[in-house]
Amino acid sequence: MPVLSLGSLSAITHTRYVIHLSDGKRLVLFRLPSIDTAGRARTKNESSDGWSYYAMEAECPHAGGPMEDAQVDIEDSAYIASCPWHAYDFNVETGESSVGIKACTFSVDVQDEIVTFNYSSEGVSVVNLEPVSETIKLKNPCESSTPVAETSPTDQPASAQYLDDNATVCDWCAHILNTSNSEHKIELTARLFAIFSQKEGTSSPMTIIGSSPASVPHTPPRDKLVEVKPGDMQKPGRGGTLKSRIAMLHALANIEQWAIDLALDICVRFAEFETSPESTESARQLPRTFFYDWLKVANDEAKHFTLLRTRLEEMGSYFGALPVHHGLWESATRTAHDLRARISIIALVHEARGLDVNPMTIAKFRAARDDESVQALEVIHNDEITHVTTGHRWLTWICEEEKSDPVEVFRTNVRKYFKGGLKAPFNRDDRALAGLDGRYYENLVY
Repeated sequence: MPVLSLGSLSAITHTRYVIHLSDGKRLVLFRLPSIDTAGRARTKNESSDGWSYYAMEAECPHAGGPMEDAQVDIEDSAYIASCPWHAYDFNVETGESSVGIKACTFSVDVQDEIVTFNYSSEGVSVVNLEPVSETIKLKNPCESSTPVAETSPTDQPASAQYLDDNATVCDWCAHILNTSNSEHKIELTARLFAIFSQKEGTSSPMTIIGSSPASVPHTPPRDKLVEVKPGDMQKPGRGGTLKSRIAMLHALANIEQWAIDLALDICVRFAEFETSPESTESARQLPRTFFYDWLKVANDEAKHFTLLRTRLEEMGSYFGALPVHHGLWESATRTAHDLRARISIIALVHEARGLDVNPMTIAKFRAARDDESVQALEVIHNDEITHVTTGHRWLTWICEEEKSDPVEVFRTNVRKYFKGGLKAPFNRDDRALAGLDGRYYENLVY
């Protein structure tokens, strides 16, 4: 079997890469902390500095979901990658799945500081090793931030303030929610996700809940923004002029910033949530993967904000140049008492509505030959599919634990907490990719 080189260990520093091959195929390379199993010898895919390397096909064999964006967990001393679209899970070493289908995996070898893998076809070479980007474009990255216990939202320091090593997930989420400076908010969000991801699977994972309750704001504060009621927002136009496109991107950037807060708020507000089955003895708390998923969403939304903010500046404007509203947060306030309602309205109504309208927005920018904005909007749209998937996954999990019907739970919450119902047009294809078939949203106008 042909052996293909991926290069030296010193050059492979990211946790995930897409391997582009000359035959047009794509694979995923995972670089993960070695699982500590006492008394065993080092395996051939393991480096001396404590990392293990795995390669598998980049498209989920179920429906083609992007495995480079998979959630990775440890189960029974093995790494399991779950597709972001429908949560099909695969052992990254064997390809085996709990649902019966199998992914193609490729044996990786680390020898003499060189990483290689076995491939199934002759005459194929590695064209490119592309790191999977979670890049957030910070304006002024903080080189060395001083840990603090708490920062007043009304007295924002010149640089983002990091919490100390003992801070919990809830501490961090509350700290970021109370951060009014948008640049600090995205930097801190990226930092939180990095810490949580790096510690997960180690002997000292990040603590979720502290001994004292985190202080969550009624409404996250904002610096130097003119706020108006949603109905008073000026229409952005059809995207044919520069002014119109700036207005559209500005509105989207505002949504992305609120989406950061919504993902963080779901972690801290519902950290102590327990399912409510018929028997209290079988009530379950949220697993750690719940927090990973929503911190990943927050990190994505921070990335989206920076893409849009950067594009606004390239077009001669800036975020804050136009009025904004906080209509999304009003939905959060209405659903602050119930995780099922929160997921239903925020993830499966608002986020899913984005799947409906994003292609039309992209078409407007493409017609204006604004290719740079199109590229940013396409990244955002593809990520948003995975966010709806996350909402669907966790509403389904709760309902399975409580022996209830997720479709009926969703529709009941929409009638109760969302005014006017759901209206066409629907992007049925992308909704289906995220797990939402027509049973969820059809005939839900009232």
